[in-house]
Parts: sequence; structure tokens; C-alpha cells
Amino acid sequence: MTNTYLAAARDLVIKGMCESQVALSVELEFHLASTLAHYIDHPILPDRLTVRLMEVVQRRARKGESRELGDECLISCAFFAARLTRHGGTIVHYAGLGQNAYEIAGMPDVAHGFPDMLDVLQASSPINREHPLRADDDPQAERAVLLLGRGLSY
Repeated sequence: MTNTYLAAARDLVIKGMCESQVALSVELEFHLASTLAHYIDHPILPDRLTVRLMEVVQRRARKGESRELGDECLISCAFFAARLTRHGGTIVHYAGLGQNAYEIAGMPDVAHGFPDMLDVLQASSPINREHPLRADDDPQAERAVLLLGRGLSY
């Protein structure tokens, strides 16, 4: 993660807090900005989130994996809701899944702040372009692009 990514993500978080009128704690603001900055250059795979969390719980995986799932739920709920709900899921389900993932990761403050962080992200208004699948594409390879501000494409 570079300082440029962190600065762009923090700007997005601050814009979202102003637009949503939700004041995040310093810890939640940092968590949200650093999570966004991390996923600027890391792919998000919002498919099979429920199954992935169940696998993490069953094999008692490290807490980092649960946190990653919580982060992916948060960003997916905010920016890729259409993809999550395409086959009948609901944002409420995936938000609860993200909260549970953070709880499992030992991050209760982040779990309780999930709804506020989601509101901030949804109000931040980045440009999101999901590219539809072609007939020969693998569903796991579906890509989405998130533009953070003017001219910044990640």
C-alpha cells in the first residue's frame, strides 16, 4: 500500500462522512481508509462469501482470514451490491456476514461499526464500473473497477 493510495482512500472516507453525516471514530476511520487503500491494488472476490466464512470457521483458520472476509464484505456491500444480490442474496445478509467475520477476527469495535462504515462508503460516491461477463468468461474472473475521485482508476 502506498501513501498515494492511503491519501486517496482517506479523502474518500472523509467525503463519505461529510455526505452521510456519520462521524466515525478515529479507529474506524483509519480501519476504513487502510482497508480501501489495501484493496485498490488487490482483487476482491465477492463470490461465495458465505461459504468462505463457514470454511474459515470450520477449519479454525487464522484471524487474518476472518478479517479479510469482513473487509471484502464491507467493500462488496458498498460498491458491488448488484453483484452480491444478483442471485437472490441481500445486503443485510452480507453485512451480517461481515460483522460476524470481524467478531471472529477479534475486532468487536469494527464489527459494531460495520453499519456506520457501510453508510460512509455508500455516501462517498466513487464511480464503480462492473464489466458484464462474456459467454466465454469464468464467473470467478469477473472484474469490477473502482474509481476513487477524478482520474484515479484502481
